[in-house]
Amino acid sequence: MTAPERDQRDRTSTETIELPATAATQRALHEAIGHLYDELAATGNVDAVEAGHVPDEVFEGIEDLYVGSAEESIASVEIRYELIE
Repeated sequence: MTAPERDQRDRTSTETIELPATAATQRALHEAIGHLYDELAATGNVDAVEAGHVPDEVFEGIEDLYVGSAEESIASVEIRYELIE
């Protein structure tokens, strides 16, 4: 795992974490992605006005990642996010 990379843009902090693409990482990712998909689907249906519509492309990408992690065919894992300061 590499240390987070920081980048300053418009009062946000961008973090990037690279994880090893081991079998254990992919199993954990598979479980987490399943939970994420379920939560987004539930939020999209229940709180559509407040939460906004999650585009179909997002769900398709999540499904691809879910299947790839189940097959342990992910070559690299990088998580990137921005924190509001």
